[in-house]
Amino acid sequence: MDQIRDSIYFEQLARVARLKANATDDPFLARRLREAAVRHEQKARKLKRAEQTPE
Repeated sequence: MDQIRDSIYFEQLARVARLKANATDDPFLARRLREAAVRHEQKARKLKRAEQTPE
């Protein structure tokens, strides 16, 4: 159950990072925020896969 909450947490971090990237005028900051969003989304997917596979 903790992994589900963790995956949701990382999905929310990615969403916020993308919103901030869209709101900024600085292209370098926007790129870094989008890169962070991708990393957060990857982490969320990894946690979901780990939760779905039986141990």
